[in-house]
Amino acid sequence: MILLLAMQLGFVGSQSCQGCHPNIYRSYKATPMAQSSGKVEGSLPSGSFRHAASGMRYRISGSAVEFERSEGIHGRREIQYFIGSGAAGRSFLTQHNGYLFQAPVTWYSQAQRWDISPGQEHGRRMRWDRPIEPNCLYCHASRPRAISGSQNRYGSPPFEEDGIACERCHGPGQAHTGGGGPIVNPSKLAPALRDDVCAQCHLTGEARVNRPGKQLALYRPGEALRDSVSFFVFEDDRPATLKATSHVEKLARSRCKISSGDRLWCGSCHDPHEVPSTENRVAWFRTKCLACHDDSVEPASHGADCIVCHMPRAPVADGGHGVLTDHSIPRSRDNPVAVLEKAVHRLAPWPGSHSDTRTLGLAYAELALTAGEPFYEAEAFRLLLEALPESGSDPELLTRLGWLHHKKGQFERAATFYERALAIRPGDVVAEVNLGTIYGQGGRLADAIRLWQSALQRNPALTEAARNLVTAWTALGEEEKAKALSKTLLSIDPDLDGTP
Repeated sequence: MILLLAMQLGFVGSQSCQGCHPNIYRSYKATPMAQSSGKVEGSLPSGSFRHAASGMRYRISGSAVEFERSEGIHGRREIQYFIGSGAAGRSFLTQHNGYLFQAPVTWYSQAQRWDISPGQEHGRRMRWDRPIEPNCLYCHASRPRAISGSQNRYGSPPFEEDGIACERCHGPGQAHTGGGGPIVNPSKLAPALRDDVCAQCHLTGEARVNRPGKQLALYRPGEALRDSVSFFVFEDDRPATLKATSHVEKLARSRCKISSGDRLWCGSCHDPHEVPSTENRVAWFRTKCLACHDDSVEPASHGADCIVCHMPRAPVADGGHGVLTDHSIPRSRDNPVAVLEKAVHRLAPWPGSHSDTRTLGLAYAELALTAGEPFYEAEAFRLLLEALPESGSDPELLTRLGWLHHKKGQFERAATFYERALAIRPGDVVAEVNLGTIYGQGGRLADAIRLWQSALQRNPALTEAARNLVTAWTALGEEEKAKALSKTLLSIDPDLDGTP
C-alpha cells in the first residue's frame, strides 16, 4: 500500500507558521474552522435517544456508542474521530482495520442533544457502513492520508493535521518558510480567485463534477477552482435551499452582493483568523454592515443587531437538526428561508465553472443518484451518450453509462461500459460490484468472485459485494470462507438483516 503523498508535496503544517505569526496562530486555533476535526479524547456528552424509523435505541457514554433493538440486535462501538466544528453539531467516525466509517449518531450542539446522523433520518436499519472517502474529509481535515487502491482506508492518523490548516487558504508553505518566498494572501488575489479560496468548501451546488484527471483536493489557493471542479445549480435562479455549506450560493443571490459586485466577499464580514466573542458579536457585525449602509440606515430605528433580522438562522436541509445563518440577507426576518419544492429543475453551471456535454451529463447523473427523478436520469443518459465519441476513454463517464444501462435492464451494454472503465481505471468499486453482479447472473461465477473480492479489498463493508460473495461461496461449498466473510461484515455493520 502506498500513501497518496503526491498531494502533500510542499506542505509544512501550521506549526511552521507559529514562529513568525504567534498571535494569528493562537487566535486561529480557537476558530470553528481550526476545530472541525480531530481525535476523540476524553468523554463525550452522555445521552441517549431512540430512532423511530429503525426502532434502535442508542446510548452514548465515554467514547462509546451502545445500541439495542427489541429483535435482539445489540452491541457497542468505540468512536475514534470527530468531524464538524461543534458550532452546529459534530458527527463521528469509527475505524475498522484502518477503514473509516461514519457513526449513525450526531451531537447537535445547539439543541444540546444526541440524535441520528444527517441522511439517516428515514432509514429503517442502523448504518455503520457509510464509508468516509477523501472528499468527505477534505473540508473538515487537513491533508487526508488516503491509501492508494482503497475507497476509505487511511494511514494512522487518517489526516496530517486536525481541522482546516493555514495552508488550505494560503497554499503550500515550503517555499515561504524555507526561503522567505511569497505565499498566497487571498485578500490580494483577483476577485474571482479570491472568492475561489472560500468556495472550495462553502459552495455546495446541486452537483459537483471533477474535471478530467482532477479532483478538489488538487486545488491550490491562487489557482482557478474551475480548473479542478465544476459546480452546477438550478438554472431558474430560484433561491437555493439552505444547506450546511450553501453560503456562496446564498450570498450571490443577495441584494447586497448584487449591488456591491466584487467589493463584497466573505472577508468583508468575516476575519478567518478569529471570531468575535459572544459579548462583541452584535457590535462586530453591525460595524461590517455600516461600512456600506452608513449613509442610508438610521441605527436608532433599526436596533443594534442587524443580523437578527437580515441574516436569520434557520434549519438546514442536509444537516439534521443543525441551524445555520442564512447568507441571502433577506430584507426582513419574516421572509421565509426558501426551500425548493420537490420538482425537477434544469441544471446550469455556476458562474465561471466549466461546462460541456460530458460534464453536464455527469452532473445530471449525480443528481439522479440523490434525487431519484426520472428526468435527471434521462438527461444524464442522453448527454453522456452524446459525449461518448469524444470522451470514450473517460472512466467516470463509462462507469456512469454502465450504471444507467444497468438500471434500464440492458445488462450486456452495461457490462461493456463497466469493462471499458475498469480497463482504464482498475479498482472502480461501482464498476467492480455491478459488473460482478452481471457476470454472476450470466454464469461467469469465477469472474464475478474475482471482482467482488477486489472491491472488498478497497472497502470491506460493500454490502452487495459481500452478500453476493457469501452466496457464491456457499453455492460452491466454500462454507468456511462464507462464514468468515459474514462475520467480518457483521463486525462492521451488525444490522444487515434490517431493511435498507
